[in-house]
Order: sequence, then C-alpha cells, then structure tokens
Amino acid sequence: MTYAYDLENGQRLIVQNDGGDTIVALSSDDEGQQQSQSTGFSTGKWSKAPELFRSRGNLVLRFESKDGAKYIRVRGSQIQSMHSEPDLENAEKLKLKKSDESVAMKPMEPMKPMKPMEPMQPLKPMGNMRPMEMRMGGMHMSMGASEKEAAKRFCTQCGNPVQKDDRFCASCGHALSGQK
Repeated sequence: MTYAYDLENGQRLIVQNDGGDTIVALSSDDEGQQQSQSTGFSTGKWSKAPELFRSRGNLVLRFESKDGAKYIRVRGSQIQSMHSEPDLENAEKLKLKKSDESVAMKPMEPMKPMKPMEPMQPLKPMGNMRPMEMRMGGMHMSMGASEKEAAKRFCTQCGNPVQKDDRFCASCGHALSGQK
C-alpha cells in the first residue's frame, strides 16, 4: 500500500509498506530535473493506514503494526526513525492520500559493450611544413627535415653536427667510428 502527500515546497512525500519494511521517499519534479531520495525502515506490516502530522516545523509519520506504533521524522531533506513517541497533542494532522506510485527504483539497464575503436589512419602530409628541431643535452630530434638535412650526422656525446666522414667530433673529441 502506498500513500502520498504534496508538500508546500514542491516536494512530494511518498510512503510505502513492502512486507515488513516501510519506505519513505521525498521527490521533487523541477523543470527538466527529477530528484528523489528514499530511506527504508523496519516497521512491520501496517495494521492500519499511516498518519502524518506537522509538529514544530517537522513532519511526523506514525505507523501501527502488530509490534506497536513506530514514528519517522521528516525534517527538510532528512528522513529518520524516532526512538521515542513524540508529543503530537498540538500537532496538525495532515491527510495522506492513497497512491498507485511506487518508490521502488527501476533497475538500471545493463551496460552495452563499447564498439571497438577504428584503427587510426596515418597522417597525410601537410604541404610545405617547416622543419622542427629539438636538442636536450646529448639528445637531438628533428622532424620535417629535407633529405639532405636528414643525412646529417650528430655526435652521440654532445649532439653537435659532424660531417659524414668525421671519425671524431670537432666539438668534444668523442670517437665517431661506429656511426655511418
């Protein structure tokens, strides 16, 4: 059995008994955005319809079951069980209406496997690209160099350019015998 009450702030209080559990939910349906929060309590199966009271700015739900009365307080967006019976003598009694809504969440649809990525295509030449060159310590890197520049050799020790036939680096004297 489900009951509902529309609050002044645009929220809706929904109370549902599911076996021995009571689910209390607050939902709001603003423009294009729906929010809902619910909390479950073990109250036992209801023996009569729940009652709703407004007392000192709080809402108090009262449930009757074979185990006696249980109380739940709703304050702002907080929903919590009360451990003792509240003073409801001067409280305003509000009318809960029967509802066919359900506070049970719909199960999410399982995730579908992702489609594999297409292999990357090689980049196309970008016309007359100016050569780029970078040197860090003994490391040298260049991109887009002409074939003449690509044939240049560099010292593996200091990174300075060396001639094709040099056996030693003119800058640091490092032996270049293994390079061609």
